[in-house]
Amino acid sequence: MSMIKFTRTDIFLVATSTIIIIFAIAIATGVQSPTEKSFSQVITVGPVWTTNSWVCTSTSEYIVHGVLISYGNSTSTLSIAISGIGNQPDFEFTPLKMESFSLGAPAGSSMTISSFGTITGYLTLQTMSDAEAICIQPPPFG
Repeated sequence: MSMIKFTRTDIFLVATSTIIIIFAIAIATGVQSPTEKSFSQVITVGPVWTTNSWVCTSTSEYIVHGVLISYGNSTSTLSIAISGIGNQPDFEFTPLKMESFSLGAPAGSSMTISSFGTITGYLTLQTMSDAEAICIQPPPFG
């Protein structure tokens, strides 16, 4: 019967590694306290746009990510306005080229995303898990 022999160096290495792992777990547990809010609520809308705009809002700070494409023969434009902040610079799309953006907004503000031309794609709103959030297409005027 063969016996496995450990040297002092082997035992020291295993003990040190075990202590490091225990400290890493303790630190990770302390950082992720249960009282922290999670930025994990996600709402995705699209790809069909029945009107030329979307309005997104949340009771907590939020980010809207867009993955869009202009499918017409001419250049299309995307305009974004955030209540209390104002209009963001317009974005022009090259026909048939997919583009993306990410834009944040404070709690309680509304973000209006308007298209001029033929744009389609997905919008994703990301906010705190306990927030009330929505992205809707307002009815067309007229």
